[in-house]
Parts: sequence; structure tokens; C-alpha cells
Amino acid sequence: MKYKNEPKQPVEWGFVNELKSPIERIFNWNRNEPTAGEADLSGGIEILPGFPDNRKLLETAYKDLWGFFREARIKTGGYKIITVEKQGMEFESYQIEIDKKECRILASDSEGIRRGIYYLEDLLLDNDGPFLKLGKIEKKTWIKTRISRCFFGPIKRPPFNRDELMDDIDYYPDEYLNKLAHEGVNVLWLTIEFKDLCRTSVIPEYGCDAEKRLAKLRKTVDKCLRYGIKTYIFCIEPAAWNIDDPILLRHPELGGAKKGDVIYFCPFSDISQKYLYESVYSIFKAVPDLGGMINISHGERSTTCLSSIESSEAKSVDCPICSGKENWEILHASLSAMERGMRDAAPDAHLISWLYAPRTGKWADWYYEIAKHTPENVTLQFNFESGGELEHLGKTHIGGDYWLSYVGPAERFKRIAESAISSGIQMSAKIQVGCSHEIATIPFIPVPSLLYHKYREMHKLGVSHVMQCWYFGNYPGSMNKAAGMLAFEDFSDNEKDFLFRLARPDWGESSGEVVKAWEIFADAYSNYPFTMIFQSYGPMHDGVVWPLHLFPAWMPLAPTWLLDSGTSGDCIGECLGDYSIEEAMELCRRMSEKWNEGVAIMKNLRKDFSGNSARLKDIALADAIGLQFSSGYGILCFYALREKLFKDSDDSKNDILDQMEAIVLKEIGISKRMIELCENDSRLGFHSEAEGYKYFPEKLTWRIGTLELLLREDFPKARNNPLPVPVDTDEIYNCNSDVCEDCEAFTWKASNDDKFLTLELECPNRGNPDQFFIDVMFRESSLMTMFLYKSGYTDSNKPGCSCHISETSNGWKAEVKIPMEGNDKTARFSIIRIKNNKEIAGWGGKPLKYRVRLSIYNPKEMGLLNLSR
Repeated sequence: MKYKNEPKQPVEWGFVNELKSPIERIFNWNRNEPTAGEADLSGGIEILPGFPDNRKLLETAYKDLWGFFREARIKTGGYKIITVEKQGMEFESYQIEIDKKECRILASDSEGIRRGIYYLEDLLLDNDGPFLKLGKIEKKTWIKTRISRCFFGPIKRPPFNRDELMDDIDYYPDEYLNKLAHEGVNVLWLTIEFKDLCRTSVIPEYGCDAEKRLAKLRKTVDKCLRYGIKTYIFCIEPAAWNIDDPILLRHPELGGAKKGDVIYFCPFSDISQKYLYESVYSIFKAVPDLGGMINISHGERSTTCLSSIESSEAKSVDCPICSGKENWEILHASLSAMERGMRDAAPDAHLISWLYAPRTGKWADWYYEIAKHTPENVTLQFNFESGGELEHLGKTHIGGDYWLSYVGPAERFKRIAESAISSGIQMSAKIQVGCSHEIATIPFIPVPSLLYHKYREMHKLGVSHVMQCWYFGNYPGSMNKAAGMLAFEDFSDNEKDFLFRLARPDWGESSGEVVKAWEIFADAYSNYPFTMIFQSYGPMHDGVVWPLHLFPAWMPLAPTWLLDSGTSGDCIGECLGDYSIEEAMELCRRMSEKWNEGVAIMKNLRKDFSGNSARLKDIALADAIGLQFSSGYGILCFYALREKLFKDSDDSKNDILDQMEAIVLKEIGISKRMIELCENDSRLGFHSEAEGYKYFPEKLTWRIGTLELLLREDFPKARNNPLPVPVDTDEIYNCNSDVCEDCEAFTWKASNDDKFLTLELECPNRGNPDQFFIDVMFRESSLMTMFLYKSGYTDSNKPGCSCHISETSNGWKAEVKIPMEGNDKTARFSIIRIKNNKEIAGWGGKPLKYRVRLSIYNPKEMGLLNLSR
């Protein structure tokens, strides 16, 4: 919810100019004489481009190398650096041969030469003088495709719906591309939709502005290729239809399974195959050098008939055609048509089919069959960590998508990868390199050792492609650089050796201290609570601008990846998932305190790098992350104390208030310090998916004002007056009364014992889809959410919930069991039914706007259950 007088978003994104600036290189050269086993470049160099380069793709690499030596103040002439074509080497692999008079860089393709040039620069930055060790170096890449994205590019989604192909902004400045190329990125993706870009004989009305979009796409492709970076389009196709779409009236065979107002795309008809083929063919024919396409084939939004069932449902699709097919055949039919269109237009282009399945429940067997039946020449991509298991404080937790704090892989990724690779299908891992949904308001989180272990696991499995980011997690820096190095790593060295090689070109003689800090950061970060809901609504992204509420306001938490929901309120239980607030506090305490041990090491280096702005920003970034962790921990502590305040006797009131007041004072100090850091680093607080700042100086100042007001008004009121009753509602239900509550579209009653709260629901009719959202707050700091579908599919953030569905003569009914928590005599409660995607009925107040994973319940207007014991 939005508070009064929340500051407006900054107009300028200062970091864009930083991305446009040249790479800042500092030469830590303090030695003037070479050893016997070194080549001496101090007398001058000459670059001799011998590799055939008709398209002049290597011009940017040669230009960078000349600039490198100018910055190093090495004159022209003397030592020769020669590029040479050598047949038979793998893509991007290279050899470097160094003797006293010349250095030869050999490869079979231009990108191998480019990699060799950048590696040569790193060798010199790593040394203490302009010298090269004599000998031969050979590097082979095992991660062939390393996919990233523009940090500030439009996401083509609400609330702004900006399309980068429809404006005149250059999202790929030359020096930005040069940075990414040096860090090993060789693909960038941008978002498209078939209806915008494709004019086909099947649907000629699509693509009204196609030529404008295609012209900019060609321009983007050509510019990026100059730095060895291909462009991939990203889409979620074929898109399902609205039930009243006029195209379906003309071509009803395009439609298949139905659910509510949605009709899914059925790929088996001749006209469906023609549409898919022509759509992909038209794009790749119009943009000849387009590198490939990433398509979420199943999982994110409705596409083919396969989208009509959950991955957990062991059943066939309710479509006249697809019901007679194996489930995997639906995707095979869709992807095969797209692959043919791509291959006929651009034989070397690359199609990636992404199965996006972040949910943590058990999957049906058919889902695993997709891997071995992926069409030939299509790469299968899957989230590396989704569904992974991690033990925290003696309990096992299951995480959804996008984790950097958890190494992985999840067992389901291993199973899919092994099935795909054994069937001859190449495997791509969807990971987050720079940062993830855990904390996405910083450019990157410096934990390269976690990345090392993640890549080592991918190497063991035979993964050959990586999508390194979503909309966030892609800012240039040490994490991008680590990923680029790991793509060539054979893992014959250990983790510490790798970290030193990563650190030395930037940190020189201080590398030992930096590596120590990185290791501490990784250890700290591994304590991040392993539940998607903490990522999505927790305080680690922007807690530094959260107001605090001494008296319960029952204001919801805001999604961390959006701006239009305002700033989070005080319903802290919404972000805890299957963790108690005490467990979350303990993990966040460990994370915060341990992280700040690493920050102390980094801060001690400031004097040594006083003239190096890039390294000073790295030090300040670690400090800012520490502040965000400290603030997140403080917020949890504040609300845990508030819960205690309203439960304990008056004798302990002032002691608890003292502790809460100390937290508020500390939070004011954190926000003040963060203002200083933000004023020196415009990257801080920016969230790429939100397309704006979650925190910035003006909002930090606003937060300080709200906390000072809290100290002036609410704390004295709490000390000098009886505390108000924290729950005020007219909707009260007595459990075990056997009374049925009539909510028009359904009835329910509730009973409980020491172990379970039992709900009995009865629906007099059926919908498609037909679902319930059930929310129970046994404690202020603990929210149980359950999604219940007529099909029997359930999803809950708490373990131990169960449901039994049965049909009735004119509808259906369900019995739901929810484990009891604590010994409270009451629980806040709401239950909402949604039928056919639009009919809403419920008990517990007027619903809010839908929030992902939190449904539409309204914490301010929940009813009350009286619990009998």
C-alpha cells in the first residue's frame, strides 16, 4: 500500500553514464626488470592482425588492446602480438604461445581470438610488471552460450509496458558492450511477442509496427556482434487465446483446451503448424544475423494445451486432439514447427526451450518425459535451483526459483539434465550470476565462491549453456567476470586458486584480504532463509525505507520486484513462509553479523585504493549490502518484539518498548548512512524488473521522518496508556459450533483440536477454473496461505496441510486440515472462492488486488476464529 507523501521516483538513472564510460584499468606494476623466464614488453609492442576477419568483427578487440597498452604507457614497436588462424579448434577455444620476441594468439574462429586477446590483458593486469611468462596456454570453453541482458532495458510488461524496439534509445552503448564482452558474455536477450513482430498468412493483422521493430532489432544485432555478442529474442509462445478472440472464429482449429475465458493454443492442426513456422521464419529471415530464440514453452504464462494442467497433475489434457496424445507430444509439436522455421531461415541460429517450473510440490511423471522428447536441434533449459532442498536450523526447506545463496542443483534439475543429455539433447541451466530475488536492489552480490561451486556442479552434469540472469543480476563486475572465467574452467585448481585468479587483476597485492572477505560473504549469504516468499516480500531488498508500526496497522507487504504497490506495511508474517519469525531472525542475525565481518576487511583497504574509483565502489557496495541485511534483521526483531508486547503482562511493557525504541534509533542511523552511499553510487536501490528505484536518498529521508514521528508520538502513547486490543473485527466464528457459514457461492464450517484446524467446504456448483484461497494467522508473525483447486491440486507455504476433494451431485466439497500453531485462543482467518476467473465470494473482508503467492486476502479485514481446546 502507498503511504501519504511517498517521494516520487528519480528521473535520472545516473548509472547509465557509468556504463557508457570506458573500462577503468589500474596497472599494479612495480617491477622494472623481467626474470629469465619472461618476455619483456616494456620496450614497445606491435599488434599484427593475422586472423582472417572479412566482417571486421575483431576491430573492437584490437582497438581495446591498443587502448590497453596506451593506458599502460607502452609505446609502439618491438614485441609482436600476432593473431593466427588455426583450423580444427572448438568454438571460442584458443591458444596463446609466448616467447621472447612474440606472442601468438591462435583460434579457429574470431571469438576464440577475442577471448585470447582479453585473456592476454588479464595476464598483464595480474602481473607486477609489463612481462609475460614464457610458454603455451590453451583454453577450451564448456559453457558455449553465456546469456545476459541489458541492466536497464525495458521489460515489456506492466506497469510501464515499454518496448525497447519501439523507441530511439540506445540500450547498448559501445563501452557497455565492451565491458560485457570482457566478462565473457556472448549473448544478450530482449523481449518480443509474435503478435507485434510477425505477419503471417494465417494472421495477417498481426505485426502492424513490425518493420519499425525489425529495423531496430537489426541495428541492435549488428552493433552487439561487433563485440562478439549475439542477440537472442525472448518470448512465451504460442500465446493462448481469449475466448472471444476473432481469430478463433476464423480459425477455430487454433484453439484446444479451455479454462474460464482462456482457450489454449493447440499445435497439431495444419494451420497451427503453419502459423508457428511462418512466425519464426519471418523474424529470422528479416534479421539474418539474429542469434537465436529463448522460449518459455511451459510454465510462466498460458501457451499450448499443456498449460491447462499443473505439472503435478497426473492426467491428460482436456482437448479433443491433445487428449489422445502423450503430454510431451504437445510441446514437441509446437517446438518442432518453430525449429523448422528457424532452421530454414537461419541454419546456425539457436532455439532454447525453457521449462519454467518454480513451484515446490511433487511433479507428475509425464513432466520428466519432456526432457528426452525435446526435438532435435532444440536446447532444453531448466531452473537450476527450483525445488531444491536445504536444511536450516534442523529443518528441511524447499526453495522455488532463482537462488544464489543456495548452490544446487535441485534433484529435479539433475533428473531432467541427465535424461536430456543421455537422449542427445543439449542442456541449459537458468541461474542468476550477479544477484537474485534474494536481494535485487544492488548491482551484484560479491559471493564468487558460491558461483564456483554452482558451475562445478554444472560441469559434472554436462551442462553446455547458461542463461545468467532474469531482468536483474547482470550488472558488470566481479560476478559476471567470475562466470565468464568459469565457462573455461576445467576445475583442476581448487576454489581458492580460482578466487585468487579472479581477484589479482583488480586487487593486486590486496587479493588475499579480498578473497578472505569473499569467503566470509559466501558463508554469511548461505544463511538466507530458503523460501520464495521471503525473496518476494521480505525486507532485504528495501527494508531501509520501510516505515515501522508500533501499533498493528495490518498493512500488507509490497512485492519486492514492483513499484506500483508502494512500500511494505507491518504484516511481517506474509514473508516468512514455513519459517517461524524466531527462525528467520536467527538466520538473518547470522547473515548480517557474518557479512559485516567481511565488510570490516574491505573497509580496511580503502586507503590503499584511494585513487581507484572502481575498487572504492566495490568496498562501498559491500557496506550497502551489509546495511540492507542489518535493516532486514532489525525489522524482524521489531515485529517479534511487538507481538510479544501485546501478549506479555504490563510489567514487561517498558522493557520491550526500550528494545523496540533502540531498533528504531538504529534504523534511523542505517537510513542516514545509506543516503551517503546512494549519493556516491546511483546503482544502489535500482531494481531492473521494477524499472526504477526501491530506495533512493529522498525516500530514505522520508523514512527517517516517519521513524522520528514514531518516536515522538507512538512510543509515549504506548508507555502512558493501556495498549489497545490488536484485533478489531465484527466477523467472528466459533470453532466446533457445527455452524455453517453461508457465503452464497459456498458454505464452510470449522472445528479444531490440539493438532489441526479442520475446514469443511461445500460448493453447490462447479467452475472452470475453480479455486479457494485460504489464509490463517495463528500469530501476528505467522501466515498460513493455501491455494486449493477443484482438481485436487493444493499449494501451501506451511508443511503438514492436507486436503480431500469429493464430488457431489451438483458440485463438490473439500475437507482441509491445517496444523495448529501455538496456544493462542484466536486466529485471524479469511476464505475466498474464485470461479471461472471472475466470480468472487468469501468470508473475511473485501479482497485486495492479487499478489503473487499471497492471493487476494486482505490482512486488515480478516475475520476471527475462536479456537476451542
